[in-house]
Amino acid sequence: MDHRGFLRRRADLATAGFEAAESPMLIINPVGEIAVASKGAGILLGMENRELMGMVLENLFVPPSSVADCGKDGHCSISVLRQLQVRNAGGDVIPVEVQCSPFMAHYEGEDTGGDPDRPNHCLMLLADIRERNHEDEMRAARLAKLSLLNQVSEALYGANLSLDQIIEAVLICMTAGQGLRFNRAFLLLVNETNDTLQGEVAIGPSNAEEALRIWQDLADQAGDLFEMMTSYDQSIKKTDVAVNEIVRNMIVPMDDLEHILIRVMADRHVLRVRGDMAMPGVDTMRSWLSCKEFAVAPLTTRAGSIGVIVADNAISGAEISDLDLEFLQMFANQSAGAIENSRLYHELEQRLLDLRRAHQKQKDDQETLIRMERLSVMGETSAIVAHELRNPLVAIGGFARTLMRNLQEDDPNRHFADIISSEVTRMETIIHDLLDFIRPKKRLRKEVVVDRIVAEAADRFQAELEGKGIRLEMDLKTEGKVLEIHPGEIQQVIQNYIVNAMQAQPGGGRIEVRSRLVDGGVRIEVRDDGPGFAKDVGEKLFSPFFSTKTTGSGLGLTICAQIIKSHGGITGAMNSPEGGAVFSFILPLPRSTPTA
Repeated sequence: MDHRGFLRRRADLATAGFEAAESPMLIINPVGEIAVASKGAGILLGMENRELMGMVLENLFVPPSSVADCGKDGHCSISVLRQLQVRNAGGDVIPVEVQCSPFMAHYEGEDTGGDPDRPNHCLMLLADIRERNHEDEMRAARLAKLSLLNQVSEALYGANLSLDQIIEAVLICMTAGQGLRFNRAFLLLVNETNDTLQGEVAIGPSNAEEALRIWQDLADQAGDLFEMMTSYDQSIKKTDVAVNEIVRNMIVPMDDLEHILIRVMADRHVLRVRGDMAMPGVDTMRSWLSCKEFAVAPLTTRAGSIGVIVADNAISGAEISDLDLEFLQMFANQSAGAIENSRLYHELEQRLLDLRRAHQKQKDDQETLIRMERLSVMGETSAIVAHELRNPLVAIGGFARTLMRNLQEDDPNRHFADIISSEVTRMETIIHDLLDFIRPKKRLRKEVVVDRIVAEAADRFQAELEGKGIRLEMDLKTEGKVLEIHPGEIQQVIQNYIVNAMQAQPGGGRIEVRSRLVDGGVRIEVRDDGPGFAKDVGEKLFSPFFSTKTTGSGLGLTICAQIIKSHGGITGAMNSPEGGAVFSFILPLPRSTPTA
């Protein structure tokens, strides 16, 4: 190929490449006509780029005078950006940014008629200002959304919110003016118990009037997202009833794999549902929302999907844009992580609490075991000591009584012998009670009528009570119930209660013995008209060796509690509102016996 052929081929390649370029570009010849136009220029002006060839440049611009000298003999403003306007084939005026670059070109056999280095053509680059403005707006919107996501991240991860607070914050951010600005937002979470995707909570106005009022209220309140969350909650506190009725009806089985919500969870990508879209579950969603267009975003973590967020603009009717979807996806990812973290934290907190309870129970059980071992040793030791003391005490008591009988009434030693005899008797009583307390007893039980043994135990004190000016009243109403008990032990408890009641009112009074059927058992009470007991004393009445009397072993009530406990019952003591004290115990009915 000769040199001329090579140049022609190179020129053809350059022209073809220029014409195929997507950017709007024009080459203007020395007489101001379009010599070559790119594909992008044709798109901008609404015609084929080859149709532009030969057109006078001035005819495309408004006003024509703005490019009157542009390109003619290379007269252009070098590398200067100018804001001009062009008219496309449809008659629309389009604002463009123009930049010209003069250059020298000549055709084979053509005489330039002047300086061969003087520019005689112009390369004109065009840029649609509308697209640039749109891109600037998109960049500004993205920066604003990124700032929002930063605030959301701080709110969800740095504010130590509970799970309910996180869910509320998520929905507020979805609908707030400083947030994603959806009209309504619905949160659905996976319910592992019944294997469904179930609606939990929603936020948003129920109608246009309500929305207008809320939005006007919020427009008057300045502040960042945190302040917005508080004010938004106050504004809609009583207005989200309708949307929560909607969300509670949203229940989708997890095995319905074709349902739009389940598919979005499986795909892990946000989906915009348009009015003409047909997918399984879409019609159901539209009936729930009363809205044809909505967006669904999966709440996804590393472990899997935990739910979805459904958002719409049912009130305003605004279109859900690509930018809305882009940030809805990022926001859903943030929200899913915060919800999952809160769940894990709550689970960990619960396990820690259970572990502490188990540790405390183990500690209590260990202390109980140690205490039981000590009591066992003490019991054995006490039994040995009591047994060894009994024989010498019997001898001492016998000698003291013999000595007292042999002494004259006016002998001063008789008084000392009487003291020795009385103290020995008291010590024998203590040893007897102690052995009763620590010595295992044979459980010789039989079926008896409760009211009968109660009456027998009380009647034994009739004469003694009359002598002390105390009236005995019996109110026995267990309807002849029969219990399998040890009659002697139960009567011992009743007698102990009566003795205490008698000692509580030395100046006379009244003792009432009462029996009643209660739920699952029989309750026996002994009431007196005495002064009662102090609260701190009441907590110790059944403790071993505790007594408010100067005499006695302090084991009487403890033995009573032990007897009743061995029968499967409970003891109790309280001050009566009418005055005096009430000592009671409850014995359980046989399982086959109906309760009152």
